[in-house]
Amino acid sequence: MKKLFAAAMLVSAVGLVAGCQDEPEDKMERAEENVSEAVDNLGEAAEEAGAATEQKAREMTNNEQTTGEVMEEKMDAAGENIEDAYDTSADYVEDKSEAVKDAAVESKEDLERAMEE
Repeated sequence: MKKLFAAAMLVSAVGLVAGCQDEPEDKMERAEENVSEAVDNLGEAAEEAGAATEQKAREMTNNEQTTGEVMEEKMDAAGENIEDAYDTSADYVEDKSEAVKDAAVESKEDLERAMEE
């Protein structure tokens, strides 16, 4: 938080020094940009503080995974199960098609033998 405050102060100081040499419209525009940057910096600092808080809570409760992480693992496992099921069904279809092909060849040969007799 100290770094954020120092950065905001530096941006403000640079803006003030530069502002002394410009027109009022330029000064206003630069001030708006500085405020926008400061707000962005505050948002980033809040996100970092939130992440640090979450990490500390996980350490204190010995709960290493967040709900999002657990959900991600479950989705990965479901994806793997679907992939396995697809592979199994593809193998089954391939085996059955080979059996049908073999039966068709056998039937054709039987038919040809029957016609020769």
